[in-house]
Amino acid sequence: MPTPSRFVQLLERRYLRRAITLPLTAVGAIVSLTLAPLTLTVAAVLDRGRPWQRVRLVALVTGGLFIELLGVLGSFLMWILTGFGLFRNQEWTWRMHRPLMAVYTSTLIWFIARVLGTHVEWRSRDQQLDGPVILFARHTSFFDALIPATVLARHHRRVPHHVLTAGLRYMPCIDLVGHRFPNRFIRRTPGDGSVELGEIKRLAGFVHDRSAALIFPEGTFRDPRRFERSLRRLRRRHPDLANQAATFKHVLPPRPQGSFALTQGAPDADILVCVNTGLEPFSTLDEIKTSLVADRPIIVETWTIPAAEVPDTAEAFNVWMMELYAQIDAWVSKQLAV
Repeated sequence: MPTPSRFVQLLERRYLRRAITLPLTAVGAIVSLTLAPLTLTVAAVLDRGRPWQRVRLVALVTGGLFIELLGVLGSFLMWILTGFGLFRNQEWTWRMHRPLMAVYTSTLIWFIARVLGTHVEWRSRDQQLDGPVILFARHTSFFDALIPATVLARHHRRVPHHVLTAGLRYMPCIDLVGHRFPNRFIRRTPGDGSVELGEIKRLAGFVHDRSAALIFPEGTFRDPRRFERSLRRLRRRHPDLANQAATFKHVLPPRPQGSFALTQGAPDADILVCVNTGLEPFSTLDEIKTSLVADRPIIVETWTIPAAEVPDTAEAFNVWMMELYAQIDAWVSKQLAV
């Protein structure tokens, strides 16, 4: 694993990172909004008609910065209302942040869909969630990382405790709110023996009937290079599972260690599976720059698996997770065939 640059190492320091990202977000939002009439006009002239790629890109950047700034201002207000951080370890302060997270994530998802020229279809096979819950989410692109938080915070009114990539700390609102109650930012997907697994298991201890833990078992979204690398890793450790994973057309093989740690930390938690499709064409920056038009709706579907059906041994859990992702892969194929 390459050594991070000195600048990246400096950004690991929370307050130094925020001293950079917060002013940049504020200045960027104000400048982009002020210049929006000009930049949108220039983009429209350069586009000379549909699909308005440059116009969409300008709108995405301008609107995204504005929503981020509103999220930062909301988090500052919430910081005041919850005692200037003095009660950050109290559960009531976590619950007070839930509406802010719900509005922030759902607004971003709605706005992205509008820029892409599509809409989100929210589907649910589950009825009412009772008791503790762990959410397993499919990850497809840069745009869908906030969908699971929207499902939990807005649709089910639960405080989400995240296992997230450390890179999301560069979004100031997530950085601010994400460090006010139990969440875990990790630099890479934890493997066997990783110290992160103990922290993830400890995170699950905060889950109850008004909260939930969420994780992306694939670790990242799929591209050909990542898929082949995942298969090579599986062939070294679990060749029988690699043969099954090789048939996947849309998903990466899950890396189950973090998910298993969550189930061990909350053994009574039901599993909420959250899958989505429609955002796969936006999994790289080049794809986003090339085309910002969606040709199908964004479909989000959830279903529950009772805790009693979740294996409690690592070997059985690995097999169970691979079968679950075979079902998810088949679900994606079905949606794309419509």
